[in-house]
Amino acid sequence: MKNYELMLIISPTIWEEERNKTISNLKNILEKNWAKIEKEDIWGERKLAYKINKQDKGFYILYYISVDGKKILDMTKEINLDKNIFRHMFVKQN
Repeated sequence: MKNYELMLIISPTIWEEERNKTISNLKNILEKNWAKIEKEDIWGERKLAYKINKQDKGFYILYYISVDGKKILDMTKEINLDKNIFRHMFVKQN
């Protein structure tokens, strides 16, 4: 198991209830792939560097996780299916 950061940008136009559902679905994806969430850091709504889907803001969440690196591709495929998640990125920690 290696340590990674997972940064997500979620659509700011969805209701809080739908955002919580999106976060819950993401946590299910992580659990299903044997990822352990070490820390969750909710940054909230922030200005984007460039527009995504005609939006200039996004809701940011940062996760610190431990997972087998071979599972990253599987998780990426599932995360890409969620239309409420604008962008995501896994970064390996030292």
